[in-house]
Amino acid sequence: MHEFVHALFLGHLDDDHGFDYGLIPLDLTERSHRRHLWEELVCCAVSTAYAQAYDPEPRRFVADWFTEQVEIQGVFHGLEDDLDGYRARISEAIARPAWRAELDAATEQGYAAVAAALVGVGVDPAQAGATRLHPAELWANYRAGWPEAGPSDWKKAVR
Repeated sequence: MHEFVHALFLGHLDDDHGFDYGLIPLDLTERSHRRHLWEELVCCAVSTAYAQAYDPEPRRFVADWFTEQVEIQGVFHGLEDDLDGYRARISEAIARPAWRAELDAATEQGYAAVAAALVGVGVDPAQAGATRLHPAELWANYRAGWPEAGPSDWKKAVR
């Protein structure tokens, strides 16, 4: 589902969803670079939202799946070996009101594109949507469990 959302954002299929690895590390002062961050976070949230319904323990799934998806993304920021630095960078980006508005718009676009694509292939519109999970809310839950011990702590807290 994560890659499906990327294809919908891009408008077609492409290797690595058309991402230019020459942009690494992303410069979040550049709106086009932030767009990559927002789309990644939206893909994480949308895939989590749709897939959670298929797990017998949705709360655990949400924690586990979101964590797995976001923690591998430090590479886009040149922080693949600095989880704390990556976390701080994303938290700061989400906290900026103007940037958060961009994330909100990308989130709406992502959910709308998935629902429209599903309806377009014959899924009943009533079944095409998911219980929406916003990337910033998922990030806040993830962040709440960061204490000293590390990334898996928040998963334990929501079980």
